[in-house]
Amino acid sequence: MKQKQYIFQKETRSSYLRSYVGSKSFLHFSNIGDVQNTKQNLIAFNKKLQHNQKIFMKIRKEKDFPLYHGCMVYHGFAIERLNDYKDYVYVELKKKQTIHKQKDKKYSWLIKLPRTGKMGKRIYVYKLRTMQPYSEYLQDYMIKSNGLKDDGTIKNDYRITKFGKFARKYWFDELPMLLNFINGDLKLIGVRPLSDSMLSQYPESYLAIRHKSKPGLIPPYYIDKPETFDEIIVSEKRYLEKYSKNKILTDIIYFSKFLKVVFLKGVRSS
Repeated sequence: MKQKQYIFQKETRSSYLRSYVGSKSFLHFSNIGDVQNTKQNLIAFNKKLQHNQKIFMKIRKEKDFPLYHGCMVYHGFAIERLNDYKDYVYVELKKKQTIHKQKDKKYSWLIKLPRTGKMGKRIYVYKLRTMQPYSEYLQDYMIKSNGLKDDGTIKNDYRITKFGKFARKYWFDELPMLLNFINGDLKLIGVRPLSDSMLSQYPESYLAIRHKSKPGLIPPYYIDKPETFDEIIVSEKRYLEKYSKNKILTDIIYFSKFLKVVFLKGVRSS
């Protein structure tokens, strides 16, 4: 494929952007206007590029940019660098895997997310969608680029929609997890079922202890309200230690404390 020259306007010639103009390591410069065109281009690029070859995209900034972002990962590319300038986002992509048959993703309000259950078993947790489509493919990137807040959630997580922020505040997004409770994947009280990306942030020595019991609908830190990630781990360890000594009584005590926190103190999810 013949390389395409792209001349940036004078005001956009930062050192970041200027390094790409005429670069032989990039096979294509592309100005993409909508999500459907992005998908079509990514599919075509994936077929033509060799492993670890790069492309450079210029995409008009829109409110649903996370959809573009996750779409790139879904179609076999790793995001090397990303620069936000005025009305455009400039993205450096590297091909990480060949996608032979890539079906278009279909999204609904009800989603099923892979999580780790008891003894490391793979389970799928039901939730209401609170993020843009394709957001699940960005978690590793977001953790590495944005880092975690003190409460263990991702900093400046732009994947979350306005509805998502409201639903998370009042735990509406977690109501479908009752299906997991009914089918036995979750119990009422227990450590939170987490993705592989989030589990990788935990100390490895602790994971073996964490996986000994079923995850739960209501994690212990809903009651303890820890302020840092380390305190979340302490909260979980405290619960698991008590649970190992008296399972039924521990869950009854924690559930009664949860009701008190929600209905008497009016505490909501952060």
